[in-house]
Amino acid sequence: MNANEVYLMEFIGKNITVKNSHNIKNVGIKGKLIDETKNMMYIWNGSKICSIQKSGTIFGIEFNEGAHYDINGDAILIKPEDRTKEKRKIYKKLRGYESR
Repeated sequence: MNANEVYLMEFIGKNITVKNSHNIKNVGIKGKLIDETKNMMYIWNGSKICSIQKSGTIFGIEFNEGAHYDINGDAILIKPEDRTKEKRKIYKKLRGYESR
């Protein structure tokens, strides 16, 4: 699987870790992604639901095959159901991050 293709996949139900964030309190939160909106990820950490803002956050996502990918939250500031329709916009954002 191509690293950019990961951005088009469904994340709900996957194990997720907050690797970096503008909000330092969120770094290290781990759990199962239970919901996603345009701007937020909702992670069940075993005892409570943590609301994490996508903007300014790097997420680590583990897929069933054991593959781990880092996802830039700024690139997926799109409704999850619209991600496949907006792949050009996502890829354009990713190219912008690579050139920084």
